[in-house]
Amino acid sequence: MRLVYRTLSLLLAPFWLLFLAIKQRGNFRFLERLGFYESREDAPIWIQAVSVGEVRIALRLAAVLKSRGLPVALTSTTATGLDLAVKEGHPDLSPQAFPVDLPGCAKRAVKRLSPRALVLVETEIWPTLFREARTSSVPVFIVNARLSDRSFRRTQKFRRLYEKALRDVFVAAQSEEHAARFHILGASSERIVVLGNLKYDLRPPETFEEVRASLARGIPEAPLWVAGSVREGEEALVLEAHVAVRASVPGARLILAPRHLNRTPVCMEECKKLGLRGVERTAGPGPDWDVLILDTVGELWSAYALGTAAFVGGSLVPLGGQNVLEPAFLGKPVLFGPHTENFREDAERLLAGSGAARVEDPRALAERVAAFLSEPAQAEACGKKALIAVEAHKGAVDRTAKWIADTIPGV
Repeated sequence: MRLVYRTLSLLLAPFWLLFLAIKQRGNFRFLERLGFYESREDAPIWIQAVSVGEVRIALRLAAVLKSRGLPVALTSTTATGLDLAVKEGHPDLSPQAFPVDLPGCAKRAVKRLSPRALVLVETEIWPTLFREARTSSVPVFIVNARLSDRSFRRTQKFRRLYEKALRDVFVAAQSEEHAARFHILGASSERIVVLGNLKYDLRPPETFEEVRASLARGIPEAPLWVAGSVREGEEALVLEAHVAVRASVPGARLILAPRHLNRTPVCMEECKKLGLRGVERTAGPGPDWDVLILDTVGELWSAYALGTAAFVGGSLVPLGGQNVLEPAFLGKPVLFGPHTENFREDAERLLAGSGAARVEDPRALAERVAAFLSEPAQAEACGKKALIAVEAHKGAVDRTAKWIADTIPGV
């Protein structure tokens, strides 16, 4: 199985690099993708995170590890993740692009960084990199580990490959359920701990108030709600709901944040079809708009702070949902659709604490939003319950940092 993986990796690598070059133009970092990093002599803890959500966790964990006197190196797979790490990370962090999982690239990256440990956030399993780390006596950790229902079904098809990759890996799982799944895939029960979800310890970025004030200047006084991380095929549904909201609450406005910025033109076109005046955030919107398209990175938290209620996307369509915790951190009532498989525990906690509501379709979404906009006191009470629900689960970052430091030999 390992030979098959290596062969397929070699064959597909050029296409993967081409895909990244096209998708992440302007921030491709070709040499870094091949493992050509600047040599490090301080034996950093290498933290790898895929995109925006994982990068925020990585930055929080990096800050705690640095406070313990441990140097850190950070990599990310996506351009948006790298942009966010530069924007919100410590100035001396210098985030770099994650290398392709090929023997030469992985070996070069490990040799040049000379890490004392490799830490991956959430669901990343890279057999070649793990083997190179093991050969160089670098312990490998997966933190905030989780496997969604879909990921678990997919990875089980390649169980033999993952058994070897996970054999010596340390796993800090979000819950007992995720711990059991990693054990089934091959991680040793003696190396698995359950430390909770690191996302509950996230904080607004340092630029939060500055961005919030900047956004507020472009938003006239009016009832406002926010739809964040809206996915493909969902834009029209959310905008359809906004048309219905405006019928109940005249003058209501919407900040719509597409999960992927390349969907901004689609959002603008859908606004036109529905007779809504859409404007882009980067265009410097004036007072005449119905929908503000957030075509920027790292501003969603500040947008959530301005709205009376928040809808979290990827949930009206069968894509598993996006992070439902961010608006809850800000004391906002949280709305999401029927598809929250990727964040099932978080959604259930918010629902159990009466800080969230599940909506089945655009009509139900519009009804909930209109109710909150018409009765701000009701929205505020629901938002306070959401905040209480998330505050009760803090502490995982400190527990994870201590576990990593205690596990690494010689630290």
